[in-house]
Amino acid sequence: MALSVGAGRSPAADFAALRALGRHNGFAIDFIGNRMVVQDDVTPANSYVGRPQDKLTQWGAGAWLVDPVKGLDLGAGRDFSVAMALAAFPFDPGAVHVYARFTLNAADSTEQRYLMMLANSGNNRFAVYTTSGAGFRWVTGDGVAVDTEISGAVLQGGVEYEMLLGADAFGRSWLDEGGVQTDDQLHQIAAAQPTHLGIGGYPTSAFRVLDGHLAEFAVICADIAPEKRLELPAYPKLYAAEGDSHTRNVSFGLPEAAFYPALIAASKSRLVARNAGVSGESSAQMLAQTDVFLAKGVPEIATIYAGSNDVSTEVATVADAQVFTVLDASKLAAGGWLRINGETVRIAGLAGAEVTLTAALTTAAVAGDPVEIDTTANIVGWLQEMQAAGVSRLAVVGSHYLNFVSGGDTPEAEQWLRSTTRQAQKAAAQAVGVPYIDTYAYMRGLIVSGQVTQGDWAVWHQGATDTHLTAAGEQVLADAISAAFF
Repeated sequence: MALSVGAGRSPAADFAALRALGRHNGFAIDFIGNRMVVQDDVTPANSYVGRPQDKLTQWGAGAWLVDPVKGLDLGAGRDFSVAMALAAFPFDPGAVHVYARFTLNAADSTEQRYLMMLANSGNNRFAVYTTSGAGFRWVTGDGVAVDTEISGAVLQGGVEYEMLLGADAFGRSWLDEGGVQTDDQLHQIAAAQPTHLGIGGYPTSAFRVLDGHLAEFAVICADIAPEKRLELPAYPKLYAAEGDSHTRNVSFGLPEAAFYPALIAASKSRLVARNAGVSGESSAQMLAQTDVFLAKGVPEIATIYAGSNDVSTEVATVADAQVFTVLDASKLAAGGWLRINGETVRIAGLAGAEVTLTAALTTAAVAGDPVEIDTTANIVGWLQEMQAAGVSRLAVVGSHYLNFVSGGDTPEAEQWLRSTTRQAQKAAAQAVGVPYIDTYAYMRGLIVSGQVTQGDWAVWHQGATDTHLTAAGEQVLADAISAAFF
């Protein structure tokens, strides 16, 4: 597992380079906040959280100067440049992606200006630079052939720009405010590598620098799906939704675009959605899968809709106060929380039906004792994991209204099981101090106002007693969440 980017910092101290890096191998730098993170599963000793000037190589006699708004000063008149040693991060010539946020001092320059340079020998290169009278160009070469893409952005002095580019097994992409250029051909940098990656200039000299200020910079050493890369124009925020089949399922033929995460994103500007819902998952399993949830990048916004599958089971056999078997372990997971005889306990390990707790029970369980998944504790744990990773906005989605002819919710009373789940969801939100999205209240309001008839299940539900939603039901759920949180 990569080094946690949230270690030792406030969740509010988020920056785009870290979001771009996510939990991929590579490094990210916030020059304004004087913060750098290196994540390296290949050579764990490289992993680092600290000041960038303590990790980067500096050339020239100039001082490290940072503008509090624009970032590191890489002015053309300065004898100063920085670079990152390739040996200090998990460089992969087959998967290189770069994110940068920067401001230029002037719209044009008679000298070439380099945002980044890796190698500079014939057709062995990966560089971004300007030439007089033209915008940025991106050159990649594998030692044999070279390809060049030229940005359509009209450069201006004092204007902040964002850029994301990369080459990997999926092909190449260049993305900025000037447009998108892509192709689907693998571009790998030649095996003969220099010792450094130049940041804002050449890696071995202090001339031809950016002539501007660099606010953030990230290098990702992993394959990235084109759908993720192609979202850069306006650099939207990422909303990721955790949940079970009420967040996403394949049982009724609904496309992913018809579920509430995508519907919310479609209704907002500069927002994209990632749906992480998995049918049948319990809150314990969601807590155990936080690394998977974050593996494709740390979102700015995340919600969790959990608890529908938090079924109870029973103790079958007992070894001691810390180890026992259960009748059904299908919804349990290592790291998840349980309630046994009034005690809230955590699972250290799960081997088939055998449960090992992190600590012994005060009173050993006996066969037949009920074992309940602790919905509140698991959602709290998930929210805390998200905060530690740097997710800046979180919310808990409460279970939606069951508009059945009988046996569901009514405007006067909630269905008992759903009421219990909602209480657990709300308690988790309150414990961590994040919003609780009361979808029951929103949907109840539509019934009370007469817009939907009580018991008319076909409006929202897939069946007369089926909790899963139709496309129309998903839209109402999206509306409820959007109104309360977005």
